[in-house]
Amino acid sequence: MRSVQAELQNIQPTRRLATALKVMDWTLDAMGPIETVEIREYLNEGLRLGHEDLRAGREKIVLPEEMLDQYEELDEIAEEYGTSQMLSALLACSDAPEGLSGQVLYGVLNFCYEAVLDREDIPVYSLEAELANARCREVIEFQKQAVADALSGAN
Repeated sequence: MRSVQAELQNIQPTRRLATALKVMDWTLDAMGPIETVEIREYLNEGLRLGHEDLRAGREKIVLPEEMLDQYEELDEIAEEYGTSQMLSALLACSDAPEGLSGQVLYGVLNFCYEAVLDREDIPVYSLEAELANARCREVIEFQKQAVADALSGAN
């Protein structure tokens, strides 16, 4: 784990945010429709702001105070599989005083993986069961490629 975080730390700071946004966007698509309107709108707005922050050269997502205040309330109603993890990923990208570190990006990648995993019908969670699941393997491969692209400077 420590070596992965160190590798992520080697990614240029704005590329860490770009990678987090790329993975969160992809994860939301992979999860399928989010039924809870308030959570869907919150995530969409947060990611929209994140892309604006990236275009402005920022190293983290700057959520307005009212969105930060709304987080706990939304997390309490996030009963739909995977939504709590996506809320956590978004908040992690915002709650990064020094910008997204390798450790924060690692957490975002984990939250996104867990969001998809939570939506899969795996009777008993184990490494073997996850690796046998096509969607879990797809997430792992996508995230590995996103990190490799960020490390190489590709988009």
